[in-house]
Amino acid sequence: MAPRKAKGVIPVRQSYLKSKNAVYLWSFIGANLAIFFSLVVSKGFTGSSVDHFWGRVTAKDGIIAASMPILAIVLSGVLSDLGKARVVFWRWHNPLPGCRAFTRLISSDPRIDVPALRRKLGELPRDPRAQNALWYRLYREHSTDIKISEAHRTYLLTRDMATISILFVVLFSIGLVVGSVNWRTVVPYTGALIAQYLLVASAARNYGTRFVLNVLAEESQST
Repeated sequence: MAPRKAKGVIPVRQSYLKSKNAVYLWSFIGANLAIFFSLVVSKGFTGSSVDHFWGRVTAKDGIIAASMPILAIVLSGVLSDLGKARVVFWRWHNPLPGCRAFTRLISSDPRIDVPALRRKLGELPRDPRAQNALWYRLYREHSTDIKISEAHRTYLLTRDMATISILFVVLFSIGLVVGSVNWRTVVPYTGALIAQYLLVASAARNYGTRFVLNVLAEESQST
């Protein structure tokens, strides 16, 4: 088994991966803001209005664009990592995907040599917390692998997007009502925000599962 990484490697690497996601997250927030501002001001959806506010949101010398990194940090930090996992996986108890690594997920990937894992690790745990603890130990040993690193980055990005999406459902819907926008606009817009959340959360679940399985596949094939 590969030697254990030095303390502090994982938090530093996660911060690095999140910094790589920053531009994508800013674009996601900016697009949502442009549509929201367009609806509040125009009281309806028009392409020209959205284009106008997209220009305002992304203007390099504008206060909104300058505030985007701060806004992304605040919105991403409203929920804890456990809260974000609940938003993505729709589980209150033990929502992290690693909690199901050895009971539900391991048999879904043909790349994983399960007998080899049992020979290396012994009896595989069934308790959710024990599963996550063992999986996380394996992740620490393979965190620099590019396939695992990229899967982790994509999961973090879509997880944060899902978290921000659910916040937008609440905040923007209330914003339109306060802005006296007609309910014929508010209802379909709120529906679109919910659909956005469901789509991004589904993607995050898939990427989170792939992240967990990539670690197990790498461990089962390593010497």
